[in-house]
Amino acid sequence: MFNIERWQEIFETIRKNKLRTFLTSLSVASGIFILVILLGFSSGIQNGVKSQFESDATNRIQVSTRVTTKGFKGLNPGRRLQMTNKDYENLNQKYEDQIEYKTSYITHGGVDR
Repeated sequence: MFNIERWQEIFETIRKNKLRTFLTSLSVASGIFILVILLGFSSGIQNGVKSQFESDATNRIQVSTRVTTKGFKGLNPGRRLQMTNKDYENLNQKYEDQIEYKTSYITHGGVDR
């Protein structure tokens, strides 16, 4: 298994080709470094995405209003939809037997109110 002549040949080749040995070592070290960086980056992305979604419930419905893009029954596009407490009460009455927990949560311009 251990052949001294083979090892002598390897070390002699390394001594003769110093530039090639250096460049090969540099390439291998760079590859290992990049692999470690990419693994760390992917773990960071995975943890970040997981932390963003860990507070979301699987049985939760969120309703938000925006601006309409199409006209409907004579109404113009570009109207701002608004929900009121009356809308919330109507939904509670209509689906009372299907909703276990409910709450209203209002934000304006990304600021919680």
